[in-house]
Amino acid sequence: MIIQFALSAVFLGALVWTWRRFRQQALRRLEAFVWSALWLAAGVAVWWPNVTTRLANLVGIGRGSDFVLYIAVTVLTVLVLHLHVAHDKLSREFTELVRHDALKDVDRS
Repeated sequence: MIIQFALSAVFLGALVWTWRRFRQQALRRLEAFVWSALWLAAGVAVWWPNVTTRLANLVGIGRGSDFVLYIAVTVLTVLVLHLHVAHDKLSREFTELVRHDALKDVDRS
């Protein structure tokens, strides 16, 4: 029971933080809604764990906790891929910028 309240406080804090970041224009509206849906779904799963079990049974998984774990691993893998691609793009842009700046210095000499 204590864990439910603790996790609910974390999810509520994350929900508030999500919309604060939206107001600071660090998140787009769609991203804020997706994250909000995630925090609300997590809250539902904490307070009504049978919901995850029913969803798991619908897709052929025995336990709700396994279903949540599979979804979490999949989402985290996609997010890591997205971060990798974004990092690679920034690295290439930074390399081009430094190369361009270095060539301007050579032209001045």
